[in-house]
Parts: sequence; structure tokens; C-alpha cells
Amino acid sequence: MKLKLKVFRHDPATGKKGYTTFEIDCEEGMTFLTALQRIKEEIDPTLTFRHFCRAGICGTCTININGFPKLACKEQVFPYALTSGEVTLEPLDKFPVIKDLAVDHDSVILDLKRLQTWISEVRKDVRIPPNVSSRIEKAADCILCSACQSYCPQVLEEGYAGPLIFAKIYRFLEDPRDRNKEFRIREALEGKLYHCLSCNKCNNVCPKDVDPATLIRELMTYIKPDGKEDL
Repeated sequence: MKLKLKVFRHDPATGKKGYTTFEIDCEEGMTFLTALQRIKEEIDPTLTFRHFCRAGICGTCTININGFPKLACKEQVFPYALTSGEVTLEPLDKFPVIKDLAVDHDSVILDLKRLQTWISEVRKDVRIPPNVSSRIEKAADCILCSACQSYCPQVLEEGYAGPLIFAKIYRFLEDPRDRNKEFRIREALEGKLYHCLSCNKCNNVCPKDVDPATLIRELMTYIKPDGKEDL
């Protein structure tokens, strides 16, 4: 079965932008990452995109497929071939494009470093109840793919941290081993936590079912507007 892939192209050397359409043979079980690799190996070696694990763990291959952020290594090509003659592949929104489908994630990495997304002051001999452990585990499932950040309309507001960052803050606030609670709360408020639109778009595109919007709402009830923890 044939499928046309309309792929966004951007050459930073010339500044040229546009789309190139490739026609590929697809079969059941084929992913969009496999399709991109086939194009690069057999048709156009200049095509640029990110990938690493090919197992839906690293999050580096996330691109927009018909306007929705998806993991290219997990999204199947065949259903699209059955329902559409052409699929548009584009880089993630709200991130600087490096080349073609590859974007610059440095802003997220810098935010994670600034927020100190690790446990630096550990409370010793702390038992984590099963219900708390399950909440931590859900938030910790985030693979930093940035799908939620790219699809969140509120990220366009200057200073808004975004769903990925708030999910990380929630993860450490819930962890009873972490002593840095006041810092987490301050960063959540300074990141304009209460500016969330509650549109659930980040929940809809998260490939690991972290449900960032749900965690944001829990953060809002956990942190009082005056910055005090609801104990």
C-alpha cells in the first residue's frame, strides 16, 4: 500500500523552508520512525529527525503527525494509509527548529536544572505509603518528550512553566523523602501555576498517560494561593 508523507523541511544554512512529499510503500506494523528511516536511507539522506531508543522510552522522536504530537517510534503508519492518502509530518510547535523535524529542547533542560529536579536533601528512614508511591510513579513516568509543552496553548504566555514542568514539581512535592518543599512551591507559583486553562490538551497527547493537567489541578489544591502547603 502506498502512502504520501508531506514532510516539513528547514535548511538553517539557507533559511529555506517548505514541504517535501515522499511516497512510500507501507505495511502493517510499520511505524512513522521506520518510514522516516526508509526515506533517509533510500530517497533523501539529508532528511533530519531525532530518534534513539525506538521503544517509546526516550521521547526524542516526538513530532507532529497531522497536527498532533506523537512518538514516531510508536505511531503506526498503516491506519493512516487506510483512511488518508497523505499525512503531514512537522516539528513540534513552540520549540526552535534546528533542521527539518529536529527541534531545540534546551529550554526544557534548563528549566529542569533550575528547578533542581532531583532529591538533594533526603529525609532518612521515611516509609512511602503505597498510595503515595503510585502517585509518584505516575508523575515519574514522564519521558520528557515535550508533547504536552508543544500542545499547551498557555505556554505562549511569557513565564508560564508548562505542564511538563508542573508534573515534575508535583512529583517531588509528593515524595516524602524530599526536604525542599518550600522551593518547589515557590517555583510552581512563580511559574504561574494558576494560569493553567484546564483545557486538558496536555492529557490528550501524553504518550505515557502521565495526565499533566490532572496533576496540575492536584497541585492547585495542594498549594494554597498564598504559597502555603495544604497539610
